Amino acid sequence: MAEESTQSQEATITIDNVSYPISTLTDSTRELLQLYSEAETAMLAARRQAAISELAVKSLSSMISASVKEGEVTNAEAGS
Repeated sequence: MAEESTQSQEATITIDNVSYPISTLTDSTRELLQLYSEAETAMLAARRQAAISELAVKSLSSMISASVKEGEVTNAEAGS
């Protein structure tokens, strides 16, 4: 999509290999850029949260499995 340049003092956006100074864009276009930035930040946060949740589920699954197996050993020992 679009990329903002941080190489020069004035921020630019490059679209189809053409750089545009952000200060020259219309208010509505600058608002769209702000919304794009916020959406991208939210997307990255959601990806991080999904990764954390996935790790938690895997860890809990392992803990449940270990607990069940430990319970089977305890029950078997109690029954003998």
